[in-house]
Amino acid sequence: MFSNYEKVELVMLVVPAALFAVVVELVRRRRLREDYSLLWLVTFGVLVLFAVFPNSLLDGLADLMGIFYPPAALFVVGFGLMLLVLLQFSLVITRLAQQNKQSAQRIALLSARVRELEQQIGTPE
Repeated sequence: MFSNYEKVELVMLVVPAALFAVVVELVRRRRLREDYSLLWLVTFGVLVLFAVFPNSLLDGLADLMGIFYPPAALFVVGFGLMLLVLLQFSLVITRLAQQNKQSAQRIALLSARVRELEQQIGTPE
């Protein structure tokens, strides 16, 4: 029915397009924040563009990268974009870990201050 090359092209188009739709639906249902979804949408959008215009964009990119089989270039680009997504999440996790540590320190200081004030007024714990 389909040759192997056509099957790969079909997968290259359907998978990113479906994932693009999933991300849009997650944003619509407020299960994913817009700022986190932006890089995902760009990633899947680029992959769909390469799948839609394989002869021009993908072949040119494959030649530029020295890759003989153009669909393999798509997976290299996809892998690079996924690395960017992972970097974004690493930055977010780092920021949240710092905020968590600062919040724990503030709570500890406030708890110590409350205990000190309770002792000053003689209120039992």
